[in-house]
Amino acid sequence: MSTPSPAPTPEHFVPPGAEGALNPPGTSPLPVGTRIGGDVVEAVLGSGGFATVYRVRSPEGHVSALKLLPLDQGPERAARAWREMSLGTRLNHPNLARQLGAGQWPFEKPRFLWLKFELIDGPTLDEWAPGRSLGEGVERVLEVARALAVSHEAGVLHRDVKEANILVRSTGQAVLVDFGVGYHEAYPTLTKGMFPPGTPPYRAPEAWAYGRAHAGEPGAHYRAGVGDDLYALGVVFYRLLTGRFPFRPAEHGGEDVDAVLHREPLPPHLVNPRVPLAVEAVCLRLLAKTPEARYPGAVALYEALEELRARTDVDWTVVPHPERRPPEKPRARGWRVLAAVGVGLAVALAAWWLGSGQEVAPKGPAPEPVRAVAAPPAEAHPPPAAAPPLAPRKDSAPVKPTQQQTSAPQPEAAARRRKAAVRTACLGLTGAALQACMSAPQQVPPERPAPPPQACPAGAVETMTDMLGLRLGEVKSADWSDVRGRAVHVQEDSPLRVGGDWETNRDVWGRGDKVALPDQTRLSGRLYIHEGRVYGRFTEARTPLGVTYPVCLDVMDTDGNVGLALLPGSAPGKMMVEPVVRVRVVDRFK
Repeated sequence: MSTPSPAPTPEHFVPPGAEGALNPPGTSPLPVGTRIGGDVVEAVLGSGGFATVYRVRSPEGHVSALKLLPLDQGPERAARAWREMSLGTRLNHPNLARQLGAGQWPFEKPRFLWLKFELIDGPTLDEWAPGRSLGEGVERVLEVARALAVSHEAGVLHRDVKEANILVRSTGQAVLVDFGVGYHEAYPTLTKGMFPPGTPPYRAPEAWAYGRAHAGEPGAHYRAGVGDDLYALGVVFYRLLTGRFPFRPAEHGGEDVDAVLHREPLPPHLVNPRVPLAVEAVCLRLLAKTPEARYPGAVALYEALEELRARTDVDWTVVPHPERRPPEKPRARGWRVLAAVGVGLAVALAAWWLGSGQEVAPKGPAPEPVRAVAAPPAEAHPPPAAAPPLAPRKDSAPVKPTQQQTSAPQPEAAARRRKAAVRTACLGLTGAALQACMSAPQQVPPERPAPPPQACPAGAVETMTDMLGLRLGEVKSADWSDVRGRAVHVQEDSPLRVGGDWETNRDVWGRGDKVALPDQTRLSGRLYIHEGRVYGRFTEARTPLGVTYPVCLDVMDTDGNVGLALLPGSAPGKMMVEPVVRVRVVDRFK
């Protein structure tokens, strides 16, 4: 490790020139045209509880991603902002997202720190991988190893290496992004709890061993090292080769810590016969139980991958998963205009249209963007209040049926469901409008077969019960919108947000902590319609500070019934539901 230089001071990063006379923002996104550090805001790329990322354009026409972090929301958040900026100044490499500049805004009375990054015009590694050749996959791992070699040489640990933090440029080159939870010995740690922020299935055996040895010890905190980043990359490599994690979840659905500590992962060539033994050997060495048994560092790993790539006895054109194709780009769905039937229906539709035009999009915090440097959307303006529906990708649902439906539903059952959907869509209408609505063709969201029972994500149950102190069956209120008393528009992937601190009755780490998930934690998952109701399975929680946890939560209405009623105003690609729901801690999706 190189000797760390003194942490940069804010004065080093105040850009020359005036910042403009616009008022500083509150909690709302900045309007298009705002000038920050000489660049002009064109669109919002993402927003979280701790930062908002914008697409900006320089006077010379260069487009970048600008991340705005608050400095006036407490000393811990300010320290985190300066720390992220300082880490970014140490990293400059084609396989790392480059930080192009930083400064304070507004110029006169700074309330924010801005960080400007290059835009990466490509998907995440897991979105890119299906259907790719073995050679392409190994090249991407080699490029991430090169990125880690550069960051480790600068004394910076990533601490959250996973597919979602690896973007692939349009040129095919992998880029390691999001050092928001990175670490450098020059800066004190800001995280609390046993483990640093990260994702349990990518956690190294030595971290789990430390957790067991120091369980219940006040102030115990595992210090990650180079080996942790290498192990996490080994998990990424294993998944590229086999399509699965090295270790199956435990029987209760959490991470099988005993397996991680004491068992060897199933050799990749037994999971997938297309994996060459030479490639397998490098992957398995990364997954060794101790850091000493892995590669000495990222440089040694890079050299091993270069030697591997030069071998001529390996068929690099083979596709490890030929049955999986690259995900198709979402295509815009065509909308059909429903003709008014009678005066009453016309009036009802007009009232619905005016009401839905005033809908407020969910204001809950998206996660502090993993893709802080991701490609911008096509439009040059902030997203509208109610986002248009996206065609769901077949490979994007967190829960997939294990087998194809072999027979069509019985005509009687299908007819009953259609009638129930029509009645639901016509709720709230009276007189001639109700009669016209019942007799008119209805645009109701299409149903899909109910997904089968499903295990929770790897590590979710253990994380919820052991780390967060939640109890199975525990229920908490969550919402899609601040608007009360009116239905809101949600889509299959609309996130929920926790309303108020989710407190636990347990002192999890012996420090008197009572908050399991803080206010405005974002819950991500998938919604589906079955028999006229909306059901949800939420599998990830991301706090306003960007810490992610695997979770296992299903959705209930405020009366305690599983699922939500589908409300009037629903249409293809558009589900209308109550703004406030409840989520329940479960150990399996039923």
